[in-house]
Amino acid sequence: MSVDTPGLVARQLLAKDGHSILDALPSTGDQNAAIHDARKAIRRMRALLALLAEDSFDLDGEDWALRRLGKGLSRLRDAHVVVETAKQLQSVHPSPGWIAVIHALELRRTRILQESLAIDPGFERRRRVVERFLQRMQVQPWGSLRPRAVRKALGRSERRTVKAAARAKVDAAPEVVHRWRRKVRRLRMQLEAAQALGVLHRHDAGRSELARKGKALHKISDRLGWEQDLRMLRNLVRSLPYAEGKQAVMTVVDRELGLVRVEG
Repeated sequence: MSVDTPGLVARQLLAKDGHSILDALPSTGDQNAAIHDARKAIRRMRALLALLAEDSFDLDGEDWALRRLGKGLSRLRDAHVVVETAKQLQSVHPSPGWIAVIHALELRRTRILQESLAIDPGFERRRRVVERFLQRMQVQPWGSLRPRAVRKALGRSERRTVKAAARAKVDAAPEVVHRWRRKVRRLRMQLEAAQALGVLHRHDAGRSELARKGKALHKISDRLGWEQDLRMLRNLVRSLPYAEGKQAVMTVVDRELGLVRVEG
């Protein structure tokens, strides 16, 4: 394997996700689902950029631009996720109250999307951010990427995740738990990226351990993500005008939140 292979793979991964975002903004299909996918791609790109921090790359500006892009899409993503969360709970715990709640959440999702498109028609401003990023990636010293530097950055991310988990064990405040979830999610993505770069274990035992660790991180991330989605849904339902069946919906959401905490 040539010494520049990890760098070339890194460039390919970033380009693939960058073009996925351009394809999603705007989408010819479900715009809300496309925005959700774009956010995932942004997180993968930022996770990979963090693995390059120990080497000769100057990407702070690019990471900052992606961070702003992701935050700019977060309200759109959240508006979509609460609708999907409500529908998922409705399918498991049917109740007449869900009809009015889901209708209100869908109207809110449409309004937020329309407001965003009015400010940035066709998401052209956001698309330019990604296009500039992809241009910048073409001039990076990919041949100089050292596997050891990637492993060092990965180790730092693992230590931060452990610390975040320890804090969340003694402080269950939503912002502390959410910070832990972000660390877990990033580490999972970085493990996948590092494997793709070919800088980790190549023997069977090592690959099995990585698979086990990735599965464990995925499970934690999913549980914490579900808890966050339930919290968002509960806060929004609580703020809705009184309607028949609203209390029944609140009871279902609170019960689900309680189950998530018990499992954690």
